[in-house]
Amino acid sequence: MHRQQILKSSPIPFAFRISYLANFFTGSVYRDVGQQFGVARSEYVILFCLQQLGKLTAQDICDITGRPKNSVSRAVNALLTRGLIARQTDPQDARRALLNLTRSGQSLHDAAIHLFKEREEAMLAPLTEEERETLDTILAKLVLRDDDWSGPLSEDL
Repeated sequence: MHRQQILKSSPIPFAFRISYLANFFTGSVYRDVGQQFGVARSEYVILFCLQQLGKLTAQDICDITGRPKNSVSRAVNALLTRGLIARQTDPQDARRALLNLTRSGQSLHDAAIHLFKEREEAMLAPLTEEERETLDTILAKLVLRDDDWSGPLSEDL
């Protein structure tokens, strides 16, 4: 009942819905990943990015995920300590350090990703295949836009 009320009366209906879905998706799945694999959300996000994209800098990960530098830095140090990622100097720019998955990090990611897949499937269960494709197209359009909508708000506000 409260969900229906807030959905009908919210001055930010789309943002509320996106936040609602994100909270219910991430809350339980990251809790489970933490319990089963001993990695925090910020740590798994790094493993996921490295698995998907290969070698990255910590700054790349901040740019991709929108996570703050201090959070990424702490997570990188924890993952390095556990041997789940490795760091090497960028051969093209000695000032940069590239991160990559170790075999242990890859194994952890491979073991944990099924939790995310199961949670996603549960979240999307009410949708038909056509609705899923439409949702995917709309979300991609929002995520892949190239204007700077997520930057600071106007100082006039």
